[in-house]
Amino acid sequence: MDMNQEENQENPPGLAPRVVVSIIVFFGLLIFAIIYVAFFASSFSLFQQIAIILVALLVATAILGVMWSSWGIKYGREWKD
Repeated sequence: MDMNQEENQENPPGLAPRVVVSIIVFFGLLIFAIIYVAFFASSFSLFQQIAIILVALLVATAILGVMWSSWGIKYGREWKD
């Protein structure tokens, strides 16, 4: 019984949905990149292709950064040693 109580206390609320969203964002970015390269990249120059992929990476990073930093700020104080 002690182990189950300790495991529940170690996982703060909101962790599971953030992990799921992180996985969805990662695979969404991969799917976008594959579709873009397969169907749309030929009509752009190399510089434009790189810029579009970088913007997609920045958007994904911003989504994950805001989501995880807000969670970390909220629950990080509870885990201080």
